[in-house]
Amino acid sequence: MPVTVFRDGGVYFIRFSVSRRPRRAAFVVGNFTAFMKPIELEFCGSDYCAYVLLPPGKYYYRYLIDGEVILDDGSTENGFNVLKLSGFVRKVREVRRRLFSAIYGIFVDRFGCKREGGPRDRLGGDLVFIRDRLSYIRSMGFDAIYLTPIFRAMSYHRYDVIDYLNIDDDLGGNKAFKELLRSAHDLGIKLILDLPIHHTGSEHPAFKAALNGDPEYSRWYYIYDGDYEKFMNVKRMPKLNMKFAGEWVKGIVLHWSLIGVDAFRIDVGAGIPPWFLWELKNFINKPLIAEVWGDPFLWRNAVDGVMNYQVWEPLIKFLDNKISTDELAYVLKRQLRLLPRYFLLNSWLFADTHDTPRAITMLNNDIEKFKAALVFIYTWIGTPMLYYGDEVMLEGGLDPDNRRCMDWKRINDPNSLGNFIAKLTSLTIAPKRIVINSNELIYYDDEYEVHLSNEPRSYRDGLLSGSYFIIRSR
Repeated sequence: MPVTVFRDGGVYFIRFSVSRRPRRAAFVVGNFTAFMKPIELEFCGSDYCAYVLLPPGKYYYRYLIDGEVILDDGSTENGFNVLKLSGFVRKVREVRRRLFSAIYGIFVDRFGCKREGGPRDRLGGDLVFIRDRLSYIRSMGFDAIYLTPIFRAMSYHRYDVIDYLNIDDDLGGNKAFKELLRSAHDLGIKLILDLPIHHTGSEHPAFKAALNGDPEYSRWYYIYDGDYEKFMNVKRMPKLNMKFAGEWVKGIVLHWSLIGVDAFRIDVGAGIPPWFLWELKNFINKPLIAEVWGDPFLWRNAVDGVMNYQVWEPLIKFLDNKISTDELAYVLKRQLRLLPRYFLLNSWLFADTHDTPRAITMLNNDIEKFKAALVFIYTWIGTPMLYYGDEVMLEGGLDPDNRRCMDWKRINDPNSLGNFIAKLTSLTIAPKRIVINSNELIYYDDEYEVHLSNEPRSYRDGLLSGSYFIIRSR
């Protein structure tokens, strides 16, 4: 019953485990739990485990399996095993500021296409190509990149994972990932991994074992009456049950965290219980951003931020003259009242994503309106996330058309927005108040004010201006 200890910075990640299968329940109990029983060991594939984050110190622990006290080999005191973690006690990370200045989102298979094919084929984008374009990404002011899933998976988008501990060979494998990570860090770029933990792929060994009747793996999924719960009724994406698979998931996240991943984006975050995401955030001690369509209120304390789809939709509709200024302002004011400031600061603002049509397409190829959308995501309260290709106004409709190959021939086009984006990145605005003036939204802080309109205006001068926006000094 080994205890596995991992150290990262000033804290330790402890994996408690037993090989004996409990009939009812197994717990790890110690002074870190006030000698109560809140930490239950769950089936982790080869044993029963629980992951715990602990600072340096001296700890006492033992296991209770179906009520029976079980000890590890090694030193004991007063009926408990002893675990000594050396080092100085450091302050634990608290999120009270914006973690990233600006994020560049990459749909990995389509960033550097190497072959022809259909919209759902693998077209050859890989991690080596991304590594070779890091200086380009940094030149626009981005200090983080977000990668769609890169694990071994069934499809081109890789949201149907079959192996969470290895990078897909088509992308260059584990070696290419470590080289990308090292090169990114050398340039001051942090790396955010996409985690599809709401579901696995149907070819994942755990799900295949569950379908074959394995009683432990069966509890990782929701299988009943010859069918099972899935993501959006897609058969190749069976939903995980975090009550029983949660410790296994923690081990996956810990694996990549120790390799050096800086943060994680949780796919289908709204489909995962907030209590589990809260546990995961407090365990891993690195930023978690959840994909949440709609109201993020329930997740305000569970994660560091969300992909702010609640703001994205009214922003695009406002610029497309489909809703009024009042309707957009209502959403913004509601979030200001209900959500913690640091949560809003670390929630991602965007014009489009791999799950939406491209903004330039939604705005009928109106470049000035598209620039206004970019101004908003860089100046409102949040963290701007630019989807690859936005800088060259790559077009695209609904999935999978919104995942076209990056058009590298257009990056030097006079109309490309790389320089415009770099200028936006250099601004730091912390809006304090919203004012509505007919079809114009105005917000400002002590230094700057931003005007956003859905009707063309004669905006001139300012730090940046266009037909639908202006940024001025106050």
